[in-house]
Amino acid sequence: MSMDRRSFVRGAGAAVAAGALAGTALAEEAAPSWSNVSIDASQFEAEEREIPSWVGEAPAITPEDCVETVETDVLVVGSALAGCLSAYSALNNGAKVVMIERNCAPHISGSGIGFFNSEYQKAGGQREHNVQKVMNLVINEGNLRVDPALVAQWAYHSGEILDEIEANVLQPAGMPGTISIGVPLDEEELDQYIHDFHVDFDDTGHDSLEKFDYIFHDWIRDHGGEVVFHTTARKLVQDENGRVLGAICTNPDGDYVYYKTSKGVIMCAGSYAANHEMVDALCYPSLARFIKRYSGYNAKMTETAPVDIDEKMDDGLGHRMMMWAGAIFEEIDPSYQAWSNDGYWIAAPLAVNNKGERFFNETISSLSTSFHIFELPDGVNYAWQIMDSSGFDFPALLPMPGANHEMMEAMAAGSERHEADTIEELAESIGVPADALVKTVERYNELCELGCDYDYGKGMNHMHTIAEPPFVAYKEAYYIFGMSSGVKVNKDMQVVNANWDPIPGLYAAGNCVGWRMGSGYQNAIPGLCNAYAACNGYFAGKNAALSE
Repeated sequence: MSMDRRSFVRGAGAAVAAGALAGTALAEEAAPSWSNVSIDASQFEAEEREIPSWVGEAPAITPEDCVETVETDVLVVGSALAGCLSAYSALNNGAKVVMIERNCAPHISGSGIGFFNSEYQKAGGQREHNVQKVMNLVINEGNLRVDPALVAQWAYHSGEILDEIEANVLQPAGMPGTISIGVPLDEEELDQYIHDFHVDFDDTGHDSLEKFDYIFHDWIRDHGGEVVFHTTARKLVQDENGRVLGAICTNPDGDYVYYKTSKGVIMCAGSYAANHEMVDALCYPSLARFIKRYSGYNAKMTETAPVDIDEKMDDGLGHRMMMWAGAIFEEIDPSYQAWSNDGYWIAAPLAVNNKGERFFNETISSLSTSFHIFELPDGVNYAWQIMDSSGFDFPALLPMPGANHEMMEAMAAGSERHEADTIEELAESIGVPADALVKTVERYNELCELGCDYDYGKGMNHMHTIAEPPFVAYKEAYYIFGMSSGVKVNKDMQVVNANWDPIPGLYAAGNCVGWRMGSGYQNAIPGLCNAYAACNGYFAGKNAALSE
């Protein structure tokens, strides 16, 4: 007889009642407990996973439709950070490599990379970190939703990867990384930020990986690899057993070319934030609305590329190609990458919403800030940062080399700015209720005098009274720079199917990999998303090259 939970509870109650009447009978016959409840799995029929509508149909193209066949050991799809490290590692392990890019330049975004415990960093003054503590911090900040194998891959190997690429690629090219010492913290303070993981690769101090990527492109070409632009992967080719044999791509003329691989295809195809069908299907409504309104990844790409991009980026094509090949997709609420390039975005002055009210702790992570921002009424993507004339020389929130008040001023220079002699006039200028803003500033100043932020728990080293005119407001606007959810991979970066069996010949790295970021972009470890991309790519390339 089968037993549901209510039947079980009723049975347990009856047993207790009987025991009460029988006295010592309970000693002879143990009462039911959860430990002896069994579920007959055979009563459940195996469910076939429903293919989401956004996957669509694979194009009906075959190698026979191609004007050319190019043979290689490893094909890397995408030429940004994950793609560069994939191609580098595959070449370094003896494979013949072709790396394709759908546009004229790599899909560049992000700041430095979160390596740690490398000899290079320790020689530059960074301390050695406790790996277990760091891993626990990352897993916990991801709401326990990250794959521990991917965390361990980064935690135990990112340092040695940095040492290797410094010696082989970066230093010979005259572009070593800049070590961020940051704000010294005790290991006991690993509850919010670790300030000294960051390694920047732009000698101007600008937080961009553009030079890093192009140095790797040069290294790849110099060591026998091929980099092909204006070429878009359209469909993976598989044999009757499901092994990936290569990919059919379109060349600059729009003709089909078959890149036939002997060892594997590595998908480094980025995000899907520009695919509104995927966004609507995968995101809860408030996040979906925000992404569709305020996605800034393509805009950044256009600004950075030497010429205009050819195709819209982040369209999820890579995800769909892998799904056609049998991959599975992360089904929990998707993680995303949100950032503000406006205002004092690496500092933490008082912030108010468009009602003139304070609504969060200004020192929380960029992810948490973005949650509060995109849930604001009226569909806005910004807060107003309120300051006075005294300056804000408190510590920067992020460990950028040389971060100080002057740098913060310079970074905020291009943002929308308002100035007034009174708080009431400032409120009128930024379009918020004057009485509400006055009340908010008065309360903030009161908390500063009390020496404790009883309202939101902000650290006092980031709180200063707002009393000396002129008063200033900066608009702190947030944008989505990509989604961080994707397909499932194993520890060897092989894409797996619904049974978690690897799809032979198929690997993935970067933003098209799921189970990496949990709830969203984490900045307790600055540069973590880039670090995952680098480590994922390194091991994907190595494992593909060494495969049979």
